[in-house]
Amino acid sequence: MTRNHLRHIIFALLTLVISHATSAHILDALPEESQVLNGYQYDSVVTRLDQSPLHDIEGVWQFIDNGATIVIERFDPDVVAGYQANIYRIVIIKSPMLSIENGTLMGYISNTAKRNCYEGKLYTKGSLNGILSKPQTFTLNLTDDYLLSFHEYKTEVKIDLWRWIPYMYRVGFSIKNTRPKGLDGCVRIYPQSTTHPPLNPRYL
Repeated sequence: MTRNHLRHIIFALLTLVISHATSAHILDALPEESQVLNGYQYDSVVTRLDQSPLHDIEGVWQFIDNGATIVIERFDPDVVAGYQANIYRIVIIKSPMLSIENGTLMGYISNTAKRNCYEGKLYTKGSLNGILSKPQTFTLNLTDDYLLSFHEYKTEVKIDLWRWIPYMYRVGFSIKNTRPKGLDGCVRIYPQSTTHPPLNPRYL
């Protein structure tokens, strides 16, 4: 192995470490409550997205169940040694809840080692005064370039009382949610897919 090859390997490892450290800092630093950002009307967002080549995940998305519209775009909080980590900001640009303003921050996501799979923290609770709270960790999976599904991390706690009671009174039961995963998510509305028509009409 030549010294030049070794230098490239070391640089690649440093890049990976910097990327992980930067994204972890942003995801872990998500405040307990959301904030409202300027410049997040649909037309201004599309104009901004048109100004540079988009990553696969970037664009305007609409939730299938309630019609809420979000934008996912690159967010560069830190630039270390000229390297930009792939971190994306999710911002609401239209909500069915009138109290939630356009520009309300929904969360941050970053790449994982799996192609078209992202990980991040998103707010999961909305209040009557339009503030989002209760950040939770999610994975997002991009399918066919126009469908985006959300999967919340679940921590299961099981307590085995079986051995705590006399044999003759042992009764066991379990509750299982049989709803398939991957049903909650968005369809891309900008840029529109050239191979798939919209699932529903777009109302903005």
